[in-house]
Amino acid sequence: MLFPIQYLHPALNIPRYHHERWDGAGYPHGLKGEEIPLTARIFTVIDNWDALTSDRPYREAWSVERTKSYLIEMSGQIFDPLIVEKFLEILETSS
Repeated sequence: MLFPIQYLHPALNIPRYHHERWDGAGYPHGLKGEEIPLTARIFTVIDNWDALTSDRPYREAWSVERTKSYLIEMSGQIFDPLIVEKFLEILETSS
């Protein structure tokens, strides 16, 4: 759907690969670790942070502490451990 939009071409790796998992259990291609484009690995952490810390029709937002714990727990499984580490560092310095 996005491919015909020329100016989005540099960012197409994000929607294409952001459901891949660091451990290789994601989709659509089962990419693992650094096979997943960096932009998609970064977006996955940010997207999960936003989803978990926001109210949804089916559940209330998680606390910041619970979300941080989840990111750390899933680091190395869903998320790139280095991206999680850097993301949490940025959160701490911007608070």
